[in-house]
Amino acid sequence: MKNIVLKNGTVIDGTLTNEPEVKDILIKNKRIEKIGNITNKEQKNAKVIDCTGMYIMPGLINMHAHLFGTGQPSSILGGGALQKIVIQFVKTPVGHKVLDALVTSAVQQELYSGVTTLRSVGDFEYSDIRIRDKVRKGKIEGPRMFCSGPAITVPTGHGDGTFATTKEKPEDLRKEVQERTKHGVDFIKICTTGGVMDAKEKGHPGELKMNLEQTLAVTEEAHKLGLIVASHTESPEGMTVAINGGVDTIEHSSPFTDDEAKTLKDRNGAVIITCSPAVPLAKLPASVTKLSDFAQFNSQVVLDNMIEGAHRAKEKGIQIGLGTDASCPFATQYNMWRELLFYTKLANVAPKEAIHAATLSNATILGIENETGSIEETKYADLLVLSENPLENLETLKDPKHIFLEGKLIRKRPKKNQKLDEAIDSIMAEM
Repeated sequence: MKNIVLKNGTVIDGTLTNEPEVKDILIKNKRIEKIGNITNKEQKNAKVIDCTGMYIMPGLINMHAHLFGTGQPSSILGGGALQKIVIQFVKTPVGHKVLDALVTSAVQQELYSGVTTLRSVGDFEYSDIRIRDKVRKGKIEGPRMFCSGPAITVPTGHGDGTFATTKEKPEDLRKEVQERTKHGVDFIKICTTGGVMDAKEKGHPGELKMNLEQTLAVTEEAHKLGLIVASHTESPEGMTVAINGGVDTIEHSSPFTDDEAKTLKDRNGAVIITCSPAVPLAKLPASVTKLSDFAQFNSQVVLDNMIEGAHRAKEKGIQIGLGTDASCPFATQYNMWRELLFYTKLANVAPKEAIHAATLSNATILGIENETGSIEETKYADLLVLSENPLENLETLKDPKHIFLEGKLIRKRPKKNQKLDEAIDSIMAEM
């Protein structure tokens, strides 16, 4: 691979401490060889890209995505006979091929929009694992991937009958963890609570589904096998069980106590915020979302609780990451930039903090902070070159000038859903 020099770009390195500064970056053998003044001798025989007036930051890391969908609202998501037919189909050999094509499209949409590392948190039939392995072998183009395979849930729990496998007895839940290791998963995903769509009471989404004994069965087995556990958790009751049950990353989040904060921090746990589906489902009119008043109200409750959880995590020094919950209604595979903007507006944080959460903080939670997540010498050249300063305008992230994954220039860009984007834009303008 030919060396690349990014010349005269303003570097935003992904940390919270360094100030942006105009520098050159030398990329060699997939990694950042040098940051500073690149000499004429070092530029010889290299591809030089003039970045004057542009801004260079780390590639985005999406910490929470499902890969089976596009974000287009569908009646299939609500259950019923049609959903059952689709679920049966995806379990067939032909269904696997269709599913793998959908997942391939999703991971490439992520990459082509500037996501250089992607964590999949619950997909059908190990489709995420199959595509991850093809990406790692260089058979298809895609971001760096970390995948859980299907989630683990309990009867009536979130994902029951769809993207999760369902067991009730602790010994059977342990076996589910063991089964996932045979497929080479990178971590385990569970669902301690329900969500918005399966809530039974207005004002109380995130009904507790997994008890402490069931949660401990999963986390103890996973930790014994060297795997961390992520949990879909959308209520204070769920936070209590997930945190005391040994969960490592709390997905979505909700309010939690001082004692629970200490427990989570002491084991280097993290909170992953996912505003991308909650905002449009709570804010768009029912004529657009097709939600009932009941579900729309509960979407707002989940959103408010999630932001309160984020504030508590920040207050207690707990690592915060960002993800999109892609595949949920209105959460596309190419709008990670919106998650950063939602986070700044709803949690009242500066763009620099949102960029840090979506880059170096996410990398730290994944345990790959020595390889990626910030612009530092010896790290992989996972980079975005932007036309405007993202510290002043995060919207510039929606259209990167250049994307690099491990030093390779990614030339394609995502195919966008104009109707969905216009609907989300309408509420972003009011925030």
